[in-house]
Amino acid sequence: MNPRLHALDVLCQKYNIIHYLIDPGKPAQNGKVERSHRTDQEMFYERNTFKNLNELKQKIHIWNMEYNNLEHCGLNGLTPNEMLQLLTTNEPTNVHG
Repeated sequence: MNPRLHALDVLCQKYNIIHYLIDPGKPAQNGKVERSHRTDQEMFYERNTFKNLNELKQKIHIWNMEYNNLEHCGLNGLTPNEMLQLLTTNEPTNVHG
């Protein structure tokens, strides 16, 4: 095992997962994550202050519950919780049997 590998890379190797890094300075290669970071910044970090780590954990827990119950146009108007429910209770529609 290569001691210079990050723990995530070791885990990916263990499960045969290919882990790609984007090129430095190319956020467009990772647009969905960059958009998620922007939403977190605008909707959570810019609107909240925390005195300590426990307060941050409490507020981010509340934010995650709120966010996962907001309708998303990328999910055809469903909330992330509704989409999760749909995906875990129904068979995928793109699977042919």
